[in-house]
Amino acid sequence: MNIKQLHPHIGAVVSGVDLTQPLSGSDFAQIREAFNRHSVLVFRNQAIDDDQQVQFSRRFNDLEKITFSVAAENPYVYHLSNVDENGRLLASDSKKRVFLKVNSRWHTDSSFKPVPAMASILSGREIPSTERADTDFASMRVGYARLPQQRRDALRGLIAVHHYGYSLNLIGDGGVPQAELDSLPPSQHPIVRVHPGTGETSLFVSGHIESIVGMPVDEGRQLATELIEWCTQPEYVYSHRWEQDDLVLWDNRCTLHRATVIPEREIRRAHRTTVKGEGAVDAPPS
Repeated sequence: MNIKQLHPHIGAVVSGVDLTQPLSGSDFAQIREAFNRHSVLVFRNQAIDDDQQVQFSRRFNDLEKITFSVAAENPYVYHLSNVDENGRLLASDSKKRVFLKVNSRWHTDSSFKPVPAMASILSGREIPSTERADTDFASMRVGYARLPQQRRDALRGLIAVHHYGYSLNLIGDGGVPQAELDSLPPSQHPIVRVHPGTGETSLFVSGHIESIVGMPVDEGRQLATELIEWCTQPEYVYSHRWEQDDLVLWDNRCTLHRATVIPEREIRRAHRTTVKGEGAVDAPPS
């Protein structure tokens, strides 16, 4: 196995490993250590199926079940694809295309749940040959470390309210049944958190933040926007250009990501599994 850094701040490519086969304990330990260190791992040429992807993902922890019926077939495998139930390209005004556009905002997966996700694993099953459909990543650890100390101190103790219904409604209803939205009430998490894998401190912000406890709503949203913009300055961002059979693993505990575009003319199929978090988000000790 070889692990090569992709970007000064985030990301590494892992070669010499076949994820369609069960991993040895020592191989998985190397992958987990690289995951904690680099936050985003890219595995090329992994012609993996859903069962193999679930098996690999479960090495990290139990998996989240899919919340939204609009994107679910297998209860653990989320189909982020621009096709309808008959395999045809989505119309430009389709509700599912609106649903997918939520992913174009900087966010971290499942931050709106009481226990946010540890990791997401996305497999590129059918990648357009001419249309770009990159995924951008940025480190909230780097964002926190580069803030002035006075700013870091001011953020400690602040609690953000994350709400999927809020972020979806910024785009449109996306065809999500109201009962599914009602099953995801707002969740609260500290804006500054401890990474359980490394003990490092990072920001924990997301496009799903609806408000900040104790602040006027508009002021809280503006602060969340400013922190996301700080973390996603161009020099901090790794933009992944997808190739056929890429598999990308990222750390939701300290990484922001977004889809840059939904292809209009060519089919893009990507299957995602989501690894459960270890528990409630911990703020650093005062």
